[in-house]
Amino acid sequence: MAERTTHPYSIDVRPCWRVPDRYVCSILEKGTPRRHGPQTYATFDEARRAAQDRLRQLVFEWQLMGPEAR
Repeated sequence: MAERTTHPYSIDVRPCWRVPDRYVCSILEKGTPRRHGPQTYATFDEARRAAQDRLRQLVFEWQLMGPEAR
């Protein structure tokens, strides 16, 4: 059976400090910012969904690397 481990990524969604009433999202790797998109979103949920889509891609890539790369 394959080894199960937790991926090192998390999502951070917060209000944009430059543009009122907009949200930004970023992907953190072990608590350190990894990716931050310049795009802003109208709602928290819209930003969260965008981050989750990117997170799914990162986790897939992380799983393909295998245990030796972790």
